[in-house]
Amino acid sequence: MNNQELVEVNTNELDTEISMLSNDNLLAMAEQAERRIEAINRIMSASLKITNEKDWILIAGVPYLQETGATKVARLFGIGWSIENPICETETDGHFTFTYKGKFFMGGTSIEATGSRSSKDDFFTGKNNPKAPQDIDKRDVKMSAYTNCINNGIKRILPGLRNLTVDDMKKAGLDCGKMKGYGFKGDSKNANTVANGDFKCEHCGANITSQEASYSKANYQKELCRKCQGLAKKGELNENTGNEQQNQGEQAKQN
Repeated sequence: MNNQELVEVNTNELDTEISMLSNDNLLAMAEQAERRIEAINRIMSASLKITNEKDWILIAGVPYLQETGATKVARLFGIGWSIENPICETETDGHFTFTYKGKFFMGGTSIEATGSRSSKDDFFTGKNNPKAPQDIDKRDVKMSAYTNCINNGIKRILPGLRNLTVDDMKKAGLDCGKMKGYGFKGDSKNANTVANGDFKCEHCGANITSQEASYSKANYQKELCRKCQGLAKKGELNENTGNEQQNQGEQAKQN
């Protein structure tokens, strides 16, 4: 006999697996999955209908539900929670981070979620003249971490509220132009403190607000002023940026 590895196959187990795939179990699984998808979509639709533009914020063109909206959704679906006492960690430079952990309930379902916030965030330190850790109100950081925990828990137990887009907002009748908006600037990953006027239209070079920049980025893939957004909507926006237009104007003056 050749030195070959003999593989023993359990024909009974194989027949059972084939039977499971060939009988009605597979169809039942598919139908159950379809019902779950429909349920998630209905949850998302109902959640959006109970909120308004003030309950949302655009960060880098992505809509996020704020505490006011999350609380409305929680009441709608009977979501409850139990939050543990916060943990505060202090770093060697004096900055501190609050973390909350909570358990969220809806019907027979329960999940755990956490929420953290650091005093290092631009929202607390400021961007141009950063505050020292001792000048930052600990209560503000603590309450912000609590809010993050509540939002995270509600969004986890209701998966339809995550990964929403501007198009989802529009379909629900929500006007993103009326939402507060912030965009990422430079290397900063904290969008909360980008001040109005820190952005420029990529087409004409005019100063624009963070709300205009965030909304435009989501809809036209560029940070544009309202006038240039109108041009982009009509398909009349050329590819020259504000800097290029400025250079062309200077050259024309020299000629």
